[in-house]
Amino acid sequence: MDNGELNRILSAIQTKYRTETVELKIGSDTLRILQLADFEDYVGELAQREYLSLEDLPLWAKVWEASFVMASYWAHQPVIPGRRILEIGTGIGVLGVYMAFKGHRVTLSDINDDALLFARANILLNGCERWAEVQRIDWNDPFLGEPYHVIVGSEVIYDRATYPALVRFLDQALVPGGTIFLAKNTQLQAPGFFAELVTKFAYKEKIIPFEGHDEISGVALYAVRRRGETTRS
Repeated sequence: MDNGELNRILSAIQTKYRTETVELKIGSDTLRILQLADFEDYVGELAQREYLSLEDLPLWAKVWEASFVMASYWAHQPVIPGRRILEIGTGIGVLGVYMAFKGHRVTLSDINDDALLFARANILLNGCERWAEVQRIDWNDPFLGEPYHVIVGSEVIYDRATYPALVRFLDQALVPGGTIFLAKNTQLQAPGFFAELVTKFAYKEKIIPFEGHDEISGVALYAVRRRGETTRS
């Protein structure tokens, strides 16, 4: 771990946020995760503003249940040499860091610069810098890099305005025969996204139910591929 880089990142983060480092258990593994010390209080403080837009809400800072479900899936997937994986909407990086922790080569991406600072800190805290990097990506920009074999994302379809750009980005950023894995809570209805998605892709859905959970009843997992293609990933 590069303590110098980590200390610089922590100093930058702590000028703006109250933070804590917690242990998150995923299966038999434990991650050390830097997060906001009190997400609900921080959102409550923002709510006192006279005007608040969706972009003002630190949705990137919440650890979503869908990320844990997706991480549990990747806990059992083999590491394939040369396979490049992109996480979109990484937030503080729980899913991408866990995938790197298991040996997968992952690029953690987000549009929010603060999210990327947290994600990089969590990469360093878990000694995953050999397998993980962070990159700022805006779905509205043309994708000019090398396409990825796999794209993953948890709770990335909450904003209807992003649907056309997101589907266009996925089409540009995925190799022929590649696979996209998405996860969302089952309460979130996003018919507009799936209507946009099927113009280029086909998908399969699996529901993971939760029992005794106060906020959501389950998580929906999606495996997405271009129409007419067979997987190579």
